[in-house]
Amino acid sequence: MPLPSSSSAASPARRPPSEAGTAAPDAAEPGRDPGEPTAAGAAEAPDAPEDGRPALSTAGVLPVRHRWPWPGAAPLTSVLVVLTTIAALEMLRAAGPLLDGVAVRHGVPWAALTAVVAFGAAALAGPLTWWVGSREAVLLSVCGLAVLRLVVQVPAARGLVTVSAAVAAALIALLLVLRAALGTQDGPAWVARAVALGVAIDLAVRLPLDLWDPVWRGGPIGWSVALLLALALAGAAWARYRENASVPMPVTAQLAVAGPVLALLGVFLASPAFLASQGGMTQASAGMWIAGGVLLGIAGLSLPRLPVAGPVAAVALPSAVLLLLVAPAPLAGPLTLLALALLPLLLTRAVTLREEGRRRTALLGMTLAGLGCGLGYVAVVLPYQAHYEMPMPVPNVVFPVLGAAVVGWAAWTASPPARPARAVAPLLTAGVLFAMPPLSGALSPAPHPLPTDTADGSYRLLSWNVHYAVDRDAELVPEKILSVIRDSGAHVVVLQEVPRGWPVAGGTDLLAWLENRLDVTAVWAPAADRQFGNVILTSLPVTESVSRSLPQAGGTMGRSLAVAEIELADGLTTRVATTHLQHDDARETRLTQLATVLADHREAPFSVLAGDFNAEPGSTEIDTVLDAGFRSAQDEAGDPEAFTAPTHDPAHRIDWVFGSEGADFDAFTVQDSTASDHAPLTVTVIQR
Repeated sequence: MPLPSSSSAASPARRPPSEAGTAAPDAAEPGRDPGEPTAAGAAEAPDAPEDGRPALSTAGVLPVRHRWPWPGAAPLTSVLVVLTTIAALEMLRAAGPLLDGVAVRHGVPWAALTAVVAFGAAALAGPLTWWVGSREAVLLSVCGLAVLRLVVQVPAARGLVTVSAAVAAALIALLLVLRAALGTQDGPAWVARAVALGVAIDLAVRLPLDLWDPVWRGGPIGWSVALLLALALAGAAWARYRENASVPMPVTAQLAVAGPVLALLGVFLASPAFLASQGGMTQASAGMWIAGGVLLGIAGLSLPRLPVAGPVAAVALPSAVLLLLVAPAPLAGPLTLLALALLPLLLTRAVTLREEGRRRTALLGMTLAGLGCGLGYVAVVLPYQAHYEMPMPVPNVVFPVLGAAVVGWAAWTASPPARPARAVAPLLTAGVLFAMPPLSGALSPAPHPLPTDTADGSYRLLSWNVHYAVDRDAELVPEKILSVIRDSGAHVVVLQEVPRGWPVAGGTDLLAWLENRLDVTAVWAPAADRQFGNVILTSLPVTESVSRSLPQAGGTMGRSLAVAEIELADGLTTRVATTHLQHDDARETRLTQLATVLADHREAPFSVLAGDFNAEPGSTEIDTVLDAGFRSAQDEAGDPEAFTAPTHDPAHRIDWVFGSEGADFDAFTVQDSTASDHAPLTVTVIQR
């Protein structure tokens, strides 16, 4: 950056806030920080500032000074946008399991209130800017985020309070950095590009880790990622503080659109787990579709401006999101690619400075932006997820579609920005990042099979409701799930509540995670919104499989049934089925669902029927199963008095393993594990 003329008493980097940015009369205006242009100053720029700085444009921004050795390079502010986007996506995912813990202990309304308070705290972006000034607010918020990112890496410190504080800090830092980026030439386009690059880096890190976030992993990998991100955040913030003291920052409440954008990216469009389950594809294929969409979105920002591009994209985005949520699986990949390609264009237009924004103070503008951002995220994600516990008056797909519509409306009502310069570097950077996961995947160790010795027709069965791989302390624990499976010696594993991208599971795809470590055939039966369901895993030959939906019958979500015909030694076969019936006080719903299960059994008899029946011994539901000719493995070969849930205070026996004629049981055990709120059940099945 060129230095001021020798007549200046101090360089801009060392000038106190009261002297930086604009003239003294501007600084005296109540509620506006010193570096913020006035309405008049935004319209009329001085011809030749006396301190040697370049003249402001009529939009009240400084031209970008290219200090980096690659073409079209972003300034440090854009680097900060990339880093804060990564940190924000991480913290938003980390909040999911903890908020679910509040819902489990205190109910959905309390979880909703907690989310509103935690995410709404982003409104403090306004008071922080008013209190310390724009430059200092960016520095303090980003450095605070760096510290909190390290704090939540410590398991003992990772609780609801610290993660909520980290979420608020991430949203505040992101908004203030976005505001700073808008103060440079081509600011809106650089904002969109930087956000897209943040998504690219986030995916490039998570895909090789099978979507188990570094924040949950611990160990050398988790801590290396946390330290690198924290140091990068603090270092870039300090470097920018020293370098760009005099860049004015526009006041723009429309930055609130960042909330719905983060919700769409983090939960739906840029979630490999969501796309893999929605589209019936592998995680690697989902990653390729997402990579293609991000690359197209970055490249599209350099295309010539078309008058109809904004309105068309504003309508196309919510349409693509709606179809993604309801259309058949083969369309999921193309629709995701389309939505991701449109999002940067819409974000560029949505954050373009409006005339009314020039008249707001930093206190009001950034308070509104923070409140809208935090609550905008909550309004999209919370009712979508909570619908399965507390049904909403409308289908839950309405909420992400409304979020996309808000982004489209914000873009439609804005004046289109000037066409930015072609930027090859961000496109190449994203391409290199997306090449990393396949290369790292090729170096991963080969998966190990489950036991396959079934002499005399006997095999070990494990049945377990894994509670989306979240333990009773709201920690994401896929490794503990895998450890229990391996230690059980089970030939056949049946699991319920398997997550495939749900926010309450931190975006994890447990099915893909297990398949990458176990050489098994998986029979997947999706329930609810395809991101949740039941699965049968085995390394034995599967000769036939069935996945079907059960009647919702007034329940809060759809349920499913998975069936596998498995070949044993000596020419024997066993037919294993697993299900998860409606919870809460819903006996009639469970009986209706059982009627479908037992009808399938009558057509092609099950040898074993296992799962979470949400019914106690002596209930009408269990009596119905017994009357159909099944026998309880726990009553025949285990302790009938042993409870199966919840693991922190066992009081209920609602998980069952049943056998029909031709299947005998031995060595039934209710295992001791804290990896879920349900205990794993193991039993030896002797097939005759």
